[in-house]
Amino acid sequence: MQPDTLTYKRRQPWFAAFMSLILPGYGQLYNGDINKATWLFLGFSLLAIPVMVVIALYLPVSWTFPTLLLSLLTIIGLWGYSVVDAFRTARRLQDYVLKPWQRGSLYVLVLLLCNGIALPLLTDFVRDHWVESFHIPSASMQPTLLPGDILFADKRYNRPGFKQAVQRGDIAIFVYPNDRTNYYIKRIIGLPGDVVDVDGGQLTVPAGEVYVMGDNRTASKDSRNFGTVPLQDVVGKARQLWFSSDKGTIRWERLGKVVE
Repeated sequence: MQPDTLTYKRRQPWFAAFMSLILPGYGQLYNGDINKATWLFLGFSLLAIPVMVVIALYLPVSWTFPTLLLSLLTIIGLWGYSVVDAFRTARRLQDYVLKPWQRGSLYVLVLLLCNGIALPLLTDFVRDHWVESFHIPSASMQPTLLPGDILFADKRYNRPGFKQAVQRGDIAIFVYPNDRTNYYIKRIIGLPGDVVDVDGGQLTVPAGEVYVMGDNRTASKDSRNFGTVPLQDVVGKARQLWFSSDKGTIRWERLGKVVE
């Protein structure tokens, strides 16, 4: 290629920063540094999803909250570095020679693949098979769980291949029988074959089902209202609170509390 056929196009610092704000590493791609773009995106993806799984499920309980906080700060720091680095690098590229692959269509394709496909697929896989976060909206599980609590639920629970069978006393997340788009959280009171004494009457729990009740007996909609729950609809076990608030005030004393 002759020098007079090269395409010069100045990089725009604020545009580069905005791209990295959308997706870590995206502004570096705009600046032509594909290696840094790749490592920033991979680092962000690993910290934001797989590392969170390890923290939520495999670390000792006493380490969960501080490690989670450290990871969140690291993610924010990495994201911030990506934005600042993209801005500063673009500001230095006054007479930048465009690389052959630097086209608007490629930027759009990368954004769709990363933000529209890769990250959502990875997130959905983790939520379906490993761990998911749930917000507690009601007082039906008081005093164990309060409205405004947000917890990690172990999604390996009650799954083939994992040694976490449903036990009496577990606080479980299950599909609400009367509206399968909703999830409820209650304590498992009866296992298949158990006889449960409710309000002076006895029920034999059917095979393949469980009987659930809220800890706040007087303010809970549970198996006394909608009947027993199929075991196959029990999809997770409450593990630990990672956040809690009441009318905008953080309940610091509940952060990191084990749910049991």
